[in-house]
Amino acid sequence: MRIALIGRRFDPSGGGTERDLIVTARILAQAGHEIRIYAEDVRGAWTESPVARVRTAAVGRSLRFLGFAAKASAVARREGAELVVSFARVLEADILRSGGSAHESYLAAARAWQSSLGRAAMRLSPYERIQVMVERRSFRASRLRRVIAVSQLVRDDLIDRFGLDPALPAVLYNGVDLERFQPQLRDSRGASIRTELGLPQDAPVVTFVGNGFARKGLGFLIRAWKDVVGRALLVVAGTDGAAARYRRLARRLGIGERVRFLGAYGQIEQLFAAADALVLPSLFEPFGNVVLEAMAAGLPASCSAACGAAEALPAAMKDLVVRDPTDLSELTTRVNTLIERSADLRRVARAAAERFTWTEHAERLQRLIMNS
Repeated sequence: MRIALIGRRFDPSGGGTERDLIVTARILAQAGHEIRIYAEDVRGAWTESPVARVRTAAVGRSLRFLGFAAKASAVARREGAELVVSFARVLEADILRSGGSAHESYLAAARAWQSSLGRAAMRLSPYERIQVMVERRSFRASRLRRVIAVSQLVRDDLIDRFGLDPALPAVLYNGVDLERFQPQLRDSRGASIRTELGLPQDAPVVTFVGNGFARKGLGFLIRAWKDVVGRALLVVAGTDGAAARYRRLARRLGIGERVRFLGAYGQIEQLFAAADALVLPSLFEPFGNVVLEAMAAGLPASCSAACGAAEALPAAMKDLVVRDPTDLSELTTRVNTLIERSADLRRVARAAAERFTWTEHAERLQRLIMNS
């Protein structure tokens, strides 16, 4: 079958949605399908499948978005696509893959971490309104055969927002690289990596990984950290334009030495080898692949109920889910419990991650495609 995969941006070195599109392209190509990728912004060469740039004559971000949304599926079909699978908000796709939940839900959640000025700007933004409009039309299109959601959290949200027939959206969890992320690295190199990072050998180390600190709840986590037991360190890996503000917050609370900022850190598996646990108290997180990666490395994880990856936690870790990440008392309690039980939960965490293989993902993806 000739299948078109659509994304706003195509970047072979990218993460998130861009990485998911590439994984899908490889899976479907290996299954014998003819794959062609369509994107507005193409970054970097790619030889495994043809990549076409969908050009629009529009000027300005809002009109470019609208032009691509209206044009991409039509271009793909004109060039012979028998099935159009979109990872972006476009009109008239056969299959929509939602990795970020409904945009209206994101805008509603964003009020919790934005300033009053930021909330006003988002509310008045033509770009945001156009995204909502396009998304509504795309999920209500008569051509739509299937919706793929990255979590049950996202599936439920799409049904509620767009009144979808519950038979239309299916959950397809991402897989995790069980070779890259594995507990053995902690045993063989954990101590030396701590030394390289300047971390003490005799203190609990909890890591927070991700960009966009406000949405991922880092401010609340730092505020709660002053009441976390013992000499536990919080190690933050990721980038944010306001990172300096979070450093100042830690110093102002008197815990500057207990919160370490690594900035962008590409070797996350090494950080996990040096850590005891992961915390991700996001206010909005459709899935959160880093939770699976941490568990694959043998790290127990605590994440918020607003994080789709909470669905992947085993029964023994369900009490580590943070119901309200803005509640500092609850957040502190979850973190203290996580640290106390981390050693006992390592094998449980790894076993839970082993259920999320890329092989299982590939098989289920092909079934969804062929049955659509």
